[in-house]
Order: sequence, then C-alpha cells, then structure tokens
Amino acid sequence: MDVLANLVGGSWTAPSVDRRLPVVDPATGTPLAETPLSGAAEVDRAVQAAARAFPEWRRTPPGDRVQHLFKLKALLESNLDDLARTITRECGKTLAESTGELRRGIENVETACGIPLLMQGYTQYRSSKEFAK
Repeated sequence: MDVLANLVGGSWTAPSVDRRLPVVDPATGTPLAETPLSGAAEVDRAVQAAARAFPEWRRTPPGDRVQHLFKLKALLESNLDDLARTITRECGKTLAESTGELRRGIENVETACGIPLLMQGYTQYRSSKEFAK
C-alpha cells in the first residue's frame, strides 16, 4: 500500500510517523493509499521552509509570479481527465461532477492570472467635453 509523502521545501519527504489513515474509495470501500498523521515537528518543518521561501517570493514581481499560474492552468487542462478520475475515485463523485469541479477550479486559476493587470488599475475614458467641465 502506498504511503503518501509530504511536500516540504519543494521536495517530497517520507513521513517520519507511523500513524496513518487510509484513503478509501467511497464507492467500493477499497483502500487506495495511506496518508500520514504528521506530528508537530513535521508541520513545523513545513512552516519553517515556507517562512524561508517567503522573502524571495515577496520580491518576485507579479508578472513573474503569474507565470507559475499559467503553467498550473496548462497542467490542469492537459491532465483534466486523469485528475477528474482521481477526484471521482477519492471523493465518490460522478465523473461529470468531478470534471465540472475541476473546470471551475481552472476558471479560478484563470482569474488569478489576471491579477497583475488588475493591480495596475485602470483609467475610465472621458470625453474632452467632460474634462472641460
């Protein structure tokens, strides 16, 4: 049985705890994997890694940050069928529900991709007559 790993500091790490919960297919009751019940030390390690990464991320211009979201969107779209099947298997939804949920998630990523443009603000068009007032 696969034991899920933790993503810490950009690397997958094996959990150091023996306590786990099964990930079960709700339609069949079949165990799919086990997820670790990571303790305070592992959670703290993840939080510390995020805290170390934040200063560099904060200095990254929004236009560069959004490139990661464009890549995420492309990956979600190219793996839509596999991801939808995974959602169905792990959550017990129909394939249509899973696909729709994933498409709504992709729409949210698309919205986030537009944030740098929205941050710039906009100027409403005014005619020369309005400026003369």
